[in-house]
Amino acid sequence: MLNSWTDEVKAALAPKGRTLVITLGSILRADDGVGPYVCAMVKFSRPELRLLDAGTTPENIAQTAIDWKPDKIILVDAAHFGGAAGEVRVIPLEAINRQTVLSTHSFPLSVTFSIVKEDTGAELVVVGVQAGSLDYREGLSPEVQETASKLAEHFNKIDGHPL
Repeated sequence: MLNSWTDEVKAALAPKGRTLVITLGSILRADDGVGPYVCAMVKFSRPELRLLDAGTTPENIAQTAIDWKPDKIILVDAAHFGGAAGEVRVIPLEAINRQTVLSTHSFPLSVTFSIVKEDTGAELVVVGVQAGSLDYREGLSPEVQETASKLAEHFNKIDGHPL
């Protein structure tokens, strides 16, 4: 839903220096697969842009993120904030363990990424996509797939390689 891209969302998605995009989620839980879908569709070639898919274990990529020393980290994950399926919002880091970002992750996201933020000094933003379904099935709902495609298109344009 491109019309849900507020100025806050657009600013959150804008790169800043060395920018690391980290996607989160499980392809086995319907719309929780939004992060892996975006990761599969984005191809960065510029050295100051990097993409990591953390799946459901973001703690496993924390050291990689710290070692790369990004200026900005953009987390992309499914969320539940009461919006329309496919809606995009920026979620404060301190709010991500409450009911907003989905808890299919094995370790609290706020703990993992507070450490990464502290160790890198990077600006960290969480971009949540409202899930429509978390059923145990593969494939995104049409609304979430549309948003995921728009996110991938946005990141590919930043790199200079539109889809």
